[in-house]
Formats: sequence, C-alpha cells, structure tokens
Amino acid sequence: MVDKALVKHVKKIYIPSQSADPSPPLGTVLGNLGVNTNTFCTAFNSFTKNLPNYFLLKVVIYVLENRTTSFIVFLPSIGYILTLLKFVKILKVRVFDRFHDKNFFCVTVFSLLKLAKLKFPHSSLKKSFPVILGTVRSMNLTVVY
Repeated sequence: MVDKALVKHVKKIYIPSQSADPSPPLGTVLGNLGVNTNTFCTAFNSFTKNLPNYFLLKVVIYVLENRTTSFIVFLPSIGYILTLLKFVKILKVRVFDRFHDKNFFCVTVFSLLKLAKLKFPHSSLKKSFPVILGTVRSMNLTVVY
C-alpha cells in the first residue's frame, strides 16, 4: 500500500485492460501532473496481461511527490462479467396443448467456476460459488452444463 503522506494526487479512471495508451485522454491526465505516461502504461499493461482485453477496469492512480505512480486495479463486478458470459438458448415449452418457443438466458457451470476463481482467488469454491449463484438467480439466468 502507498504511504498517504507521500501522495500528492489521486486520480480515479476507467481503463480497458491491456490497452493503456500514453495518448489522450490518459496521457493528458497524467502528463498534466508531471508523470511519465509511458512508464505507467507499460506497468499497467503488464499487470493486466492475463485479463481479457474487453474488461473495463476501475483504476485508482496515486501520484507521489517524486512524480512516480502507484495504482490499484479493481476487477469488474460479477454482474458485468455475467452479462458478458450469458447467451440465449431457445427451448420448446408446452403450454396446455401447444408448444411455444421460449428464450432463456443461460450461463454454463464451467464459466461460473472460472468466475468464482477469478473474483475470489483465495477462497474455497464452497464459500465463493454460492455468491456467484446468488447473482445468477437475481439476474434470472439459467445454469446449463
């Protein structure tokens, strides 16, 4: 963590993972504070290299007195990731004596397991999976295999 006494500026900004670029708007924001934007972009892109490039990440940037930076990256919410993972499955539903097509928004169990490990890397699946399932239920998604 950063020593609060050394922090001169705090900036909160959203940056796509693996896509920090020293051009505007990021270059303008950090350049006006006297920060070397190339160094920050290289550090940020190497930090987020294992994340998909379509994640929009909330980043808190601490600019220190010696014009170096430190940053904290917040992962996207579970709901945001589930909206990226969901897909439509059309099933036949019998209503009285007729069949109708009904659209179901679905997610796979495998993707939910990966999401649980991404959001809660230090917790067991026994503790983290019910949290993911609660969000799935609140979004009216159907879990398929």
